[in-house]
Amino acid sequence: MNFKAILTTGMIISSHAYSAQMPLKIDTDSPLVLTDSPIVFAVNKEEKALERINLSQNTSQKLPISATSKGFHYGHIANSKEVQAFVLDNGGVYLVTPKKTTQLVESKGLLTRLQVDDFEKVEFILDANSDGLSDIYLPGFTRNELFVQQPTGQFIKHDFEYNLPLRSNSYRESLEISTNFTSLPIVHDFNADGFTDLVFRTRQEVAVLYGNKTGYAPNVEYIHLPTSFGKITGNRIRTTQDLLDINQDGHLDLVTRIRPITEGISGLEAKVEYDLYLGQAKGFNSGAIKLPHTIGAGGMRIEYDFDGDGLLDLQTLNVDIGLTTIAAMALGGGKADIDVDMHFFKQHPHTLFKTTPNTEKEIELEVDMKRSMQGMPYYTGDLNGDNKHDLVFKSSDNTLSIFYGESNNLLRKKQKKINHTLPNNPNDIVLVDIDENGTEDFVFKYADKQGKVEIKTLLN
Repeated sequence: MNFKAILTTGMIISSHAYSAQMPLKIDTDSPLVLTDSPIVFAVNKEEKALERINLSQNTSQKLPISATSKGFHYGHIANSKEVQAFVLDNGGVYLVTPKKTTQLVESKGLLTRLQVDDFEKVEFILDANSDGLSDIYLPGFTRNELFVQQPTGQFIKHDFEYNLPLRSNSYRESLEISTNFTSLPIVHDFNADGFTDLVFRTRQEVAVLYGNKTGYAPNVEYIHLPTSFGKITGNRIRTTQDLLDINQDGHLDLVTRIRPITEGISGLEAKVEYDLYLGQAKGFNSGAIKLPHTIGAGGMRIEYDFDGDGLLDLQTLNVDIGLTTIAAMALGGGKADIDVDMHFFKQHPHTLFKTTPNTEKEIELEVDMKRSMQGMPYYTGDLNGDNKHDLVFKSSDNTLSIFYGESNNLLRKKQKKINHTLPNNPNDIVLVDIDENGTEDFVFKYADKQGKVEIKTLLN
């Protein structure tokens, strides 16, 4: 579908049921940090400033962050219903509220000893036993710490062995050692024995810390994978892409990604392939299921349910970034409009995904290389309470376009438009269920020329 044709169809809506605005206490050019609740956080990375915002009450509080803080996450603490801030600092993890800072756990682990230039969200909070209370995972190069929160608010520590993957780079007379891994494990009963396990994924490995009657095993077990990783034939590289239960059979499924080794702008036209290995107890099937491929800077995800049938649908993005776009970015100070082809594939029970998409959308998105761009600037959420994910994107400075989810073709053909003054940065638009009625609402973050920031909300 041509984007220009899209703009001439659909219904334009200029008002919502309720709107509110609130000035923030800190200046920030970073996107809001969402928490799956009406609580969000604003952060100033350079000044190490953090503000906790309650969108449902239209209030905010600046939190006391020390100069030595490494980063923050959020979670639930015993005897408190609302999301709170957990801060990494020298010596451990702290619960930070406007009036009090309380040390929750003591640690001299890897994350607490980091030297950081920017104060950002760091992934170290999870619910390891699915009891609704937040637990703390602090990785190390070999020794890892898991602190499990008790109903009293105390934390019980469990040490276990897990070797992080290390890479080295030599620079003249110096040696730099780095690690690249998915910092938080997946909480899942991997071997179906009734105990919750922690599943770790790196670019080339999957390992499991098995749960038991008394807690957890003393070390992880590495899972045999059905294919080879790293550099493979054809001058290509295979890595893991995702671990998730795609077909809802109780087993985690493995998605892998194969990309050619390229140089320069040739990578913008490279074909990227994806394989699916269905899970079974303590491992994966050996046969690969081919998934739709993408080109260049696009991507593939299996994350949303657009038709409301309880199964996750597959979505691919193909991004057209050629020499013309690169030149436009150079002339436009890093900003340009790019064409994005989105293909949506419905998941069918047993047969999974067909080779042809159920629906396609061609849209135009603005990319600004000077700003913080976390993926393509579009948004998904249930905007009308029908238990289907909807697709939203910024189609102009003053217009949001919505394609609602539907049962037959995943997304409706016609779009709905909302006319509203929008932030310059598309990443300053987020969806949050502010009034917790089952529908996502719009949250906009604006900054004036003096750097002062305010939030405006529109309830659906």
